[in-house]
Amino acid sequence: MKALLAPLFLTLAMTVTVFAAWPINDVCPVDNKPARPIYRVKTAEGFVAFCCTDCMQTFSKSPGKYPVKKKDAP
Repeated sequence: MKALLAPLFLTLAMTVTVFAAWPINDVCPVDNKPARPIYRVKTAEGFVAFCCTDCMQTFSKSPGKYPVKKKDAP
């Protein structure tokens, strides 16, 4: 039984970590294209995703200029 608890706990911890880093938006705030979770920046509200690295860098220079539209609640 103890041999099963460690892998189970590790799997649960990894799952929580992945979802905690999931972006708060589906649309790139710079270009209004579909956002890709691989391109993201951490903000006070959570992770913001972008469509490309150019948009990610543009947002990082002046984040107040680009409002982030949050995902609709499920």
